[in-house]
Amino acid sequence: MRFYEFATNKPRKPRKPKKPMTPEQSMVAARKRQVDTAKQALQSVKDQQKQRKAAERAKRISYSGTLQQRSN
Repeated sequence: MRFYEFATNKPRKPRKPKKPMTPEQSMVAARKRQVDTAKQALQSVKDQQKQRKAAERAKRISYSGTLQQRSN
């Protein structure tokens, strides 16, 4: 028996070469890429803001805890 007969996945068919895009298609594809990168950038900024707020909150909590210990 051959190795590929034991394999769980079937061998892949060779991919057909893609035709070049028309100018309109390339413009649409470029706009979609721009939208995707803008969404990723926005999400990363939001994540950074959330992390910064969480760090400030943790800092405030730990600081207030030390103040309570000193006053006792």
